[in-house]
Amino acid sequence: MIKKQAAFKQKPQMSHFVDSIQLEIPPDTLNQGEGAILSAIALKLYAQGIFPFGQARRLANLSVWEFQQLLGQNHIERHYHETDLAEDIDSIAAGY
Repeated sequence: MIKKQAAFKQKPQMSHFVDSIQLEIPPDTLNQGEGAILSAIALKLYAQGIFPFGQARRLANLSVWEFQQLLGQNHIERHYHETDLAEDIDSIAAGY
């Protein structure tokens, strides 16, 4: 019997402060209202490694499952780390 260990990526090291960022939001997204704009910003910040999963999904005001679907629809790879696992466990225990 072969045992498999879960492989977690090392969390990328970032400085605590970001000097500046530039986000491009398509005009059609800007015309779709606040929810679409917040989702687009959350996706960009997550994809660039500036926001972790939980923070990005809260900015977008989406559930875990909804944000995962949004990542998939936009072909953005999920960065899953040990801290994300701990946050997911806490969310499940709290009933979110």
